[in-house]
Amino acid sequence: MNGLASTPVARPPTWKRSLVTEPPWYTKLRESHRPDHVRVLLVGEAAPDPGDAERRFFYAPVLHQRDNLFRGVVEAFYGCSPGHAGDLKAPWLERLMSDGAYLIDLVPFPVDNLSPDKTEARRLRRNARRDHVDACIEEVTALDPAGIIICHDGVYRAAARKMRAAGLTVLHDDSIPFPLYAGRKVFPVKVRAALARLA
Repeated sequence: MNGLASTPVARPPTWKRSLVTEPPWYTKLRESHRPDHVRVLLVGEAAPDPGDAERRFFYAPVLHQRDNLFRGVVEAFYGCSPGHAGDLKAPWLERLMSDGAYLIDLVPFPVDNLSPDKTEARRLRRNARRDHVDACIEEVTALDPAGIIICHDGVYRAAARKMRAAGLTVLHDDSIPFPLYAGRKVFPVKVRAALARLA
């Protein structure tokens, strides 16, 4: 805290607050795949909230039908599909780590269902992104990547300008949509263009 008055940081509902104060289950998975040197840092919005369903996450060991970001990243980096639901992700995760690619999230808790009211949920989600930019920049600075790719429109709008002001290298000049719906085709094209800036 800097001692200055500020707007309260957006928090998840009470039943999810343990995700903020304790390391989430996905932290160990992510850290186990961190390269010795991060060449390309991917910045997502937040890990998905599985609710009562099977846990889903970029670094989970088994490919899920709705592993949209993982599928998009593999397509962008290697020009192919990572496989089908139920396949092991280890070969792709090892390849990404070997190539210096690493994913972090802007918000340290799921932001899918912050309120049952849709308008309020959108507002809380937007606030959560805004309120975690400074902490994310500290994390990115410590990782010292050669370049950054922001994998979400809202995260780009919240963070890209501040990242550049902090001297960090964002590899694309406009937002890259999350690889879902129409974004599935756009995402790999834009990520490949961003990666070309490191060549």
